Amino acid sequence: MENSQLQDKRGWEEKFYSIKDDLIEHAADYSRYESGFYWNDNQHSGLFFVSSKMVDKYQLSLNPEDNIEHWIESCGLSARERKECLAKYSYAVYVYHAEAFSITKNGLDFSSGTYTKTPHGECYSQAFVAWFNGFDVELFSEGDEDLKMIKWCDG
Repeated sequence: MENSQLQDKRGWEEKFYSIKDDLIEHAADYSRYESGFYWNDNQHSGLFFVSSKMVDKYQLSLNPEDNIEHWIESCGLSARERKECLAKYSYAVYVYHAEAFSITKNGLDFSSGTYTKTPHGECYSQAFVAWFNGFDVELFSEGDEDLKMIKWCDG
């Protein structure tokens, strides 16, 4: 991005936004929330499997494509691992990432690497990824019986 306009002043600490930090706009390159712009990382994603118990416990919102059978063949698991996963887990959860955060939309220079700090944690951290994908970060502390991380930030 070209540095042609006013720089983001990294002032989100003083900005007021709701605790929920509502989504205002979603575009191909970014998601705009009350707190600012989260620039989508379209090159990296994650995937984990969860049990039905976790879906209920954390009130996860699932899409029809979240069925584990839809995803399991493309995970590179052995036949034994696939069978084990199908027995333990019911759903696959696809994880989106953001590579940067800014207050303003224009005049940004992400090459400095200073844009990964967000009001919801560092980009790619568990806290941030949980918030960005709409679930409780406590989900990541569940045991292997209920959660299996397949990919975190694969591209």
